Amino acid sequence: MTKKEAFVKIVQKEIFEKDYIKEAYEEEYDSALSFFNDLKKDNVRFMIPVTESGLKVLTFLYENKDKYNNTFVTNDIGEGLSISGHAVSGCVRKLITEGLVSKVGKGPTTYSLTEKGINYMSDNL
Repeated sequence: MTKKEAFVKIVQKEIFEKDYIKEAYEEEYDSALSFFNDLKKDNVRFMIPVTESGLKVLTFLYENKDKYNNTFVTNDIGEGLSISGHAVSGCVRKLITEGLVSKVGKGPTTYSLTEKGINYMSDNL
């Protein structure tokens, strides 16, 4: 179960299935429920915490996704940004954790922007 799924499950049970909550928050309840339903459908986007270096890597991947067919090796990213492969690896690990980048191949390890990563960049550029 993802963090989001766990959150949705708890909020649904502990807030929206309690009649006294609806009564106590009459004015706000419908708006809150609408927002919650959008969240469940993934219609709500939140800012994802990305470091300055992570943003540089994401920007490079986004701006070069067509050139590299959205398949990048660490060396290409490092050379493109003039940073070490070690620094790239650290950034990419964090971006994978946030679901913005995925590991797509082995030997050499290749990465690509996920749909979430593409949407994040198109929303934040």
